[in-house]
Amino acid sequence: MTYSGTTDRIGEIIEVYTTRFLAQSSGLEDLPHFGSFVRADSQDTNIYGLVYNVHEVNTDPNRRPMALGLEREELLRQHPYLPEFLKIEFDAAVIGFSDGAGIRAYLPPFPPRIHSFVYPCESQEILDLTEDLDFIRSINALPGLPVEELVAASIRLAYAERGGDRAFLVRAGQTIAQLLKDEYEKARSIIRRISDVG
Repeated sequence: MTYSGTTDRIGEIIEVYTTRFLAQSSGLEDLPHFGSFVRADSQDTNIYGLVYNVHEVNTDPNRRPMALGLEREELLRQHPYLPEFLKIEFDAAVIGFSDGAGIRAYLPPFPPRIHSFVYPCESQEILDLTEDLDFIRSINALPGLPVEELVAASIRLAYAERGGDRAFLVRAGQTIAQLLKDEYEKARSIIRRISDVG
């Protein structure tokens, strides 16, 4: 099943790699949460990612931000031009794709294209992506990611999407223990981070 992208977009891709993409947000308020599931619509394929880094950047190379001692609302009121130079950017690790035959929890044959739009995943997409939790294997294989925090955040989000289904949380813990059986401390750390939500 390919989703149509009916949800409001939260960004546009400005850099792509096989395993991740960088998107720039549509505005300063469109902050995706760490660990949230996103979808990049690219040609006839939806590519799914997990947000692992969110940062605000100044796009004006001639202006270095400096502390002004003002609350953000006051700062933007006194300097209404600032939103032209401030942008939210976020990195997402690619965890799967769909091409009409359902969601596949492994890397797509090609990355999304630059200037593709990014949307938050719909509830059903999150349920499908987290049904077997195979994406954890992909996340764990990518260097430089905060794996424990990222996996735990995504599972907490999936747990909430399932209405607090305790059976999902137990199954998630068992899956983590199996997928990361050779990395006991990492598995234990993730399970500890999700055990307090149930």
